[in-house]
Amino acid sequence: MAAGAASLLPAGAVTSILQGCSAPVSEDGWNFDEVIDRSGTWSIKYGRAGENRFAMWIADMDFRTDPAVRKALQERLDRDVLGYTSTPEEFFEAVRAWEEKQHGWNVPLEWVGYAPGVISAINQAYLTFSRAGDKIIVQPPVYDHFRMYAERLGREVVDNPLIFENGKYRMDFDGLERLFDGRTKMLVLCNPHNPCGILWDKETLIRLAEICEKHGVIVISDEIHADLALYGKTHIPFCSVSDAAARVGLIFGGPTKAFNLAGLSGTAFCIIPDEEKREKYLGTLSAAKLDEPSIPTIVSTIAAYTSETGWLPALKKYLEGNVDCIMDFFRKNEVGIGPVRPEASFLVWLDCRNLGLSQDKLMELFRDKAGVYLNNGASYGTGGEGFVRINIGCPRSVLQAALESIKTAI
Repeated sequence: MAAGAASLLPAGAVTSILQGCSAPVSEDGWNFDEVIDRSGTWSIKYGRAGENRFAMWIADMDFRTDPAVRKALQERLDRDVLGYTSTPEEFFEAVRAWEEKQHGWNVPLEWVGYAPGVISAINQAYLTFSRAGDKIIVQPPVYDHFRMYAERLGREVVDNPLIFENGKYRMDFDGLERLFDGRTKMLVLCNPHNPCGILWDKETLIRLAEICEKHGVIVISDEIHADLALYGKTHIPFCSVSDAAARVGLIFGGPTKAFNLAGLSGTAFCIIPDEEKREKYLGTLSAAKLDEPSIPTIVSTIAAYTSETGWLPALKKYLEGNVDCIMDFFRKNEVGIGPVRPEASFLVWLDCRNLGLSQDKLMELFRDKAGVYLNNGASYGTGGEGFVRINIGCPRSVLQAALESIKTAI
């Protein structure tokens, strides 16, 4: 174990157990401590980070996925023929049953559809419900792909920045009300929020739905991190909170984050309660021939959402231990970094403003001096300057060594 971890570390990194981080332990028999060699797999995460750096940026995890998913994929491959395949009713039923089991939402089956990957599906929503020159609202700091692809498609992106007070974020509803005009067609909600790790509460979602319905604005809810709510907290699907939310909302989600299937990029679903919007959107997918999931997508989705191995609950316990580790480390080692405790996901938003560095110097500190390749907070838009995003979906020994390397560099 130690030798495997050492092979991933920058030269001179300290590999001892750190103050504030408990020794790595597996959860309920699952070995999340295993350091897996991802070389030779065309990994974007490690390929871009390069040698002698901790790869802690793009949002995939360094854990083996649920064996129920791997077994189902292997059994399907063993059938030998990979011909044209229809989407079985079991796919939609697996999504419906999962929403009820995991999030307490009883979704009518007809509301559920296939989606060609969450970001691809959101892009199709842009094309379906807006035209070039129309406005789309985002709430930064937020996942940069919302803005990137909207602008590539000729839409105007308008910011309604989140308010950061006392270490927590909230929506600026007064600011939001001032942004609407005749060209405002959509608002993108990140739920749970990436990179800040927020599980939006019911009252916030209800108010957002009421405001958007009043102004005739559709809400796209990206819920890809929904299944990784931590510390016993519960994710609330946007369209479940009120009749208004059901009328204006489109939900996109999938098993790729929680079950570490990011390489199966077309693996997603949509839930659209409003019949007119649903028919229009699914019709757009069909017209572009984007409504046909691949065999791995079908098999992995059904397997993940019907798994009874206990892998996901054990994973979340392990991630909670990693969150506790990074929170305790920066509390006990006052180096000028304040992590924002996430309520969901394996991504942590680090407030580095007390270091007094420009954003370029900040990235130089992490990537070149500490050898930790992570995400530049400025890429997430307004409010991201002075922050970085770190991916802690890794064995605890790797996280501990990366934190020590950061401390040493500072």
